[in-house]
Amino acid sequence: MIQIKEQNAIKKTWTSEKVKIGLLYPNTYRVAMTSLGVQLLYFLFNSWDNFICERIFKPLNPNVAPYSLENQKSLADFDIIAISCQFEHDYIQAIELLIRGGIDPDIRRRKEEDPLLICGGPSVTANPFSVLFLGDAFFLGDIEPISEEMMLAFQNQTKSNRIDALASIPGVIAYNHHYNAKSEWIGERKGSVKLKNLSKGFYPIKQIIPEGVKGTKNEPIFGKAFYLETDRGCSERCMFCYVGYCRFPRAARDLDTLIEIVDRASEENDFDKVVLYGSAIAQSDNLEDLIEHIVSKNYEVSCSSIRSDYLTEGVLKALRKGRQRTIALAPETGEEGLRMALNKRMSDESIFSSLKLAWETGFRKLKLYMIYGFPCEPSETKESTIEFVSKIRKNHFPTGKISISMNQFITKAQTPFQFASMLTVKESKSIQKWYRSQLYQIKNIQLSLYGPEWAIIQRIMSLRGHEYFPIIREIAEIGSTIGNWKKTLKQADSDLDYEANWKYRTEDSLPWDNIIHTIQKKTLISAYNRYKQQINCKD
Repeated sequence: MIQIKEQNAIKKTWTSEKVKIGLLYPNTYRVAMTSLGVQLLYFLFNSWDNFICERIFKPLNPNVAPYSLENQKSLADFDIIAISCQFEHDYIQAIELLIRGGIDPDIRRRKEEDPLLICGGPSVTANPFSVLFLGDAFFLGDIEPISEEMMLAFQNQTKSNRIDALASIPGVIAYNHHYNAKSEWIGERKGSVKLKNLSKGFYPIKQIIPEGVKGTKNEPIFGKAFYLETDRGCSERCMFCYVGYCRFPRAARDLDTLIEIVDRASEENDFDKVVLYGSAIAQSDNLEDLIEHIVSKNYEVSCSSIRSDYLTEGVLKALRKGRQRTIALAPETGEEGLRMALNKRMSDESIFSSLKLAWETGFRKLKLYMIYGFPCEPSETKESTIEFVSKIRKNHFPTGKISISMNQFITKAQTPFQFASMLTVKESKSIQKWYRSQLYQIKNIQLSLYGPEWAIIQRIMSLRGHEYFPIIREIAEIGSTIGNWKKTLKQADSDLDYEANWKYRTEDSLPWDNIIHTIQKKTLISAYNRYKQQINCKD
């Protein structure tokens, strides 16, 4: 069992009258403790009177049943298991952990005495229907606005009463209230919940920070860090990204609130670095002032990719003071026309200017996030991308390391591209081979590529409905390998190429049509048709 010294971990005395929540993050300690969501939910649940919340992560030893870190309790010891799913692949690991913990992952087979399972997170908010029978309930969106209602629902004495109470809360869909054992929708349509004023939302000033784990398999990705959420959601609405559609519009914390959080955190925690969390950090007008304040308190700063059109000299200099060594951009493609059609409205010139500025400011490490295989991608895109990278190396980043993370386009629910197909495995591997041969001719390029098979598997879990739940469960039981996916899909009269090629039509009913987001389906259809027109797509 994990024995790690931690700052601010909460270990409460177990008594029968307390409601016990197991916060299940289906990944290892290292990954889980890099999640801001874990910190937020853990401290929120533990702030409730008469509640106990303990963390449950994936044991490194596959033969060990999952247990809580605080009191080494099993899954069955909890009244409620709250499962946080950040990405589609978390579904597999969540189901695997439930099985290892003796809990049936199918609500239709679970016993009354089993814990209530509630699932939430970004992937669930986009489409919970591929794992429809996993949860007794699913929560869609931001928890802060309805946290008090959820607390009251959890205080009910029986599981059935808790589910009844949850079903009436905004953003919650529940078994036998909104859908039945046949997956038929039987309730009212439900909208996801959004916190409008982030500055007034709950925030964990105290955070769990592990100590003595540097250089070990349990060290969080960012080390001894405090996590600071600057904003949530995005208003850019890039065609392929569900954040801009499921969490629209963007909400941001004001500078005064952010500074107050940093100041209070410095008194409550011992950390070396502040990690800025947000989908659109650079859109904050106050980013430079925030980083300067963090640096003034002698902390390092870590900031994710920033749009070039928001990358100012002041921000770059502040990041350098914060000892950030790598600048990251996500141009997605080197073909400017395609980039504009994708609504990633960053011109080549703005990207080149930003990189020149980064170079002059002292950055010598660059990371680029690129995607290939967009719907109806123009044939000249590959050559344009190589020319784009070559120009960056020759004119704007003449030395130093350029790391390129290049992934295949993956269809996501709740985006305009939910109606598009994907490249097959063979097509994708052919393009990867071409990019590898071309990019390796450019000096000091480090290229990482995502496996096409895994991209298609991610698509399955993002887009499919309840009929794929048995497949996902089977994979969790036998192991999530490419070979097992191929075998299981074959038994279901499918294969990876079919899963890449099939697509919804714009007139089809979609599994998630009864989930309401700010941006309506007709708007997504219009955006998709506009994209096809812009790039002259005949499909």
